[in-house]
Amino acid sequence: MNSRLKNLFARDSVMQRCPTCDELIDSDAINIKEGVALCPECGRLAKLSELRLSDRSIQDILDEPPTGCSIVETGFHTTVTASLRSVSGFLGTLCVALFWNGIVSIFVLVAAAGLYTNLIGPLPNWFPAPGVENGQPMMNDKPMGLGMTLFLCIFLIPFVTVGAGMVLAALLSLRGRIDVVVDGNRSYVATGFRLIRWKRKFDAKHVHQIALCNKKWQSDEGDNRQIELVADRTIKFGSMLSDIRMEWLVVVLKEILLKRADERRGYAVDNRSRFN
Repeated sequence: MNSRLKNLFARDSVMQRCPTCDELIDSDAINIKEGVALCPECGRLAKLSELRLSDRSIQDILDEPPTGCSIVETGFHTTVTASLRSVSGFLGTLCVALFWNGIVSIFVLVAAAGLYTNLIGPLPNWFPAPGVENGQPMMNDKPMGLGMTLFLCIFLIPFVTVGAGMVLAALLSLRGRIDVVVDGNRSYVATGFRLIRWKRKFDAKHVHQIALCNKKWQSDEGDNRQIELVADRTIKFGSMLSDIRMEWLVVVLKEILLKRADERRGYAVDNRSRFN
């Protein structure tokens, strides 16, 4: 068992629940050394990694969906929606994006000026490129040649890509959402907003695990920050969700995809989507 679990279950404030009956398990029923816990309610012996850590029961979570979350059942398919909207996330990402792209844009203008002068002719007076003399961009006190211009264009590709990613992240924090559409072998997870959506298909009949996992760049000490859905393929998503929305989405997907219809707990269903 990793050190993160050891530190987590050592705290008295942690509320751990049985993965079978969802009842609270006292610290006295947990064997840290063996990595297991015994549920006093149903008598099941479960691994510590299987326990659900929450101060709310599954039914409480289902009865009170967070703002921006909904379940829509239409015909033979079900759409589970969780909003990515976050005012603080949008403002923070926007500030970083503006700062980064403001710096990169200076070099982009220089590269554009170099391409224009080498392929077309002298720059017009209104072109906003720095370091221009006599209609030509200067590099090391010399006019920038085509070779240097092409090198600068290639050099800027990763910086422009990062800047575009920051803008996309800001838009997702403003208008983004995650839709999980359950419709047999045509099920999919879609992340994005009206104009840009990234869809990943999976077969709902083959789903056998839905859990939280760490991002690749996080250590065992980091917080769980994305959802892993394992079916005929593994899909990871939801890293931008708030904790309360992520918890709700995991609980709902487990109810819909991992349980028979007669085993599911009741949950609120909307007749129409909450999003435009």
